[in-house]
Amino acid sequence: MRGMKIAMVGLFPRDPARLLGGVEAVTLRLAEGLAAREEVELHVVVASLAWERGTFPAPGRTIHSVGGSRLLGNVLLGLPMRRRIAAAIRRIDPDVVHAHSADAFALGALDSGYPTVVTIHGLIEAENRLARAPMQRLRAAFRDRIVGEALRRAQNVILLSPYVREHYGDALAHARSWVIENPVAPLFFETTGDPEPDRVLFSGLLIPRKGLRNLIDAFRIASRERPALRLRLAGLDTDGAYRRALDERVARLGLVGRVDFLGGLSPERLAEEYARAAMTVLVSRQDTAPVAVQEAMAVGRPVIASPVGGLPRLVADGESGFLVPHGDPDALARRIVEIAGDAPLARRMGRFARAEAERRFSSSAVAAKTIDVYKEVASGDRRGRTAVTRPSKGGGGSA
Repeated sequence: MRGMKIAMVGLFPRDPARLLGGVEAVTLRLAEGLAAREEVELHVVVASLAWERGTFPAPGRTIHSVGGSRLLGNVLLGLPMRRRIAAAIRRIDPDVVHAHSADAFALGALDSGYPTVVTIHGLIEAENRLARAPMQRLRAAFRDRIVGEALRRAQNVILLSPYVREHYGDALAHARSWVIENPVAPLFFETTGDPEPDRVLFSGLLIPRKGLRNLIDAFRIASRERPALRLRLAGLDTDGAYRRALDERVARLGLVGRVDFLGGLSPERLAEEYARAAMTVLVSRQDTAPVAVQEAMAVGRPVIASPVGGLPRLVADGESGFLVPHGDPDALARRIVEIAGDAPLARRMGRFARAEAERRFSSSAVAAKTIDVYKEVASGDRRGRTAVTRPSKGGGGSA
């Protein structure tokens, strides 16, 4: 099919050099992959306060900004924003709409009446259960209502990991689904460099769900055996109180000057951090398919992760890294010391990780698989199925 017009809906970065999380990274990389295909005319509908309203031409795509939602958006099930999204889609008149995240973006796309496929990025309701503050819990309850409605209405779903299908089970039994993993930018595959054996990297938002207190505690334990260890934390701190708590913990444990808070980095800076790191560590309490793990694998670095959510589908325990229980700093410290002190092991794991990333995460491969889904959705073919390739030794793979 040639001349296919696609409307992508969801978060999209205002500045490609400053990504505000994994969803923006995925939508940007997928847009870049799609823009390289002659048969695609790509339009991106953005609903965000970071963008002024209007239409903006960009390389390989046109951006249509409809503005974000300030107050009572979730209470109203996202209706004001959904109406603006649906109206923008109708003006574009696409063959297929691709909504990113099962939330108001998906509902706006479905409201438009056009053939729609929804990518489920994170398990929002599972993440919401980790909220502690009363106001956070209240917001989470309204978000859960929106997610439930989006899942009920979605007929075509892209899953970033087989774990998503396992999590939702019967809630997605009515929908056609395909497993297509996150795309990783060519930059990370092209990055080379010699790692520093005692350099440990975390990449992601500085939020409680990512297990940073556990990581800092493990780093202190590991430092007793390897005093030269250094911990680098790359990511935005969107929760000021949590960031202050991390600073206090670093000071209390005597780690000032050995733990570096880098803030949000450009893709180029982040690629350099991966290249210089001996390993990347992400011991989350809950995660679906974190882009940071895939980027580290693309650079050829071993990953230590927790065996929760979709992480075991990405990290093959003992081959591309290690899986360590969340909340066990002693076990995590042992694995950090093991990789830091065994260069042949680190190289072997890095080679395995890189080979897996090349096979599964290249933006061109992901774009090709996604276009195949668009064609099926546009044609109304009801023969779609979930496609899963089993990983090696607990790792993940899907096609």
